[in-house]
Amino acid sequence: MKYMIRDVFTCKRGKVPEYLELLKIVIEYMRSIGLTEHKVYADIAESMDTIFHEMEVDSLDEYFNMERGFFVDMDAETKGLVDAYNEVTVSGRREIFEVLDL
Repeated sequence: MKYMIRDVFTCKRGKVPEYLELLKIVIEYMRSIGLTEHKVYADIAESMDTIFHEMEVDSLDEYFNMERGFFVDMDAETKGLVDAYNEVTVSGRREIFEVLDL
């Protein structure tokens, strides 16, 4: 079974370019550990400062273990990345879908 995970972040006005640079770092890390398929979308119709980041995973347990591990014993560089995310975003949420093969 596969799952699609979509992270949705609303950025502060005019901060989308900064957010995308930070997201590139996160995606590069995820690719380095085997999560290779990513799609990034920008909302151009409703709240124009919203970015969607989607990826597919085979196991939610493995995904959440990886994610939690990212925040354990953060070095200064990782903490700086998290702080920068918090500086350029207003809110965020996660959506998780089961991928259906029809």
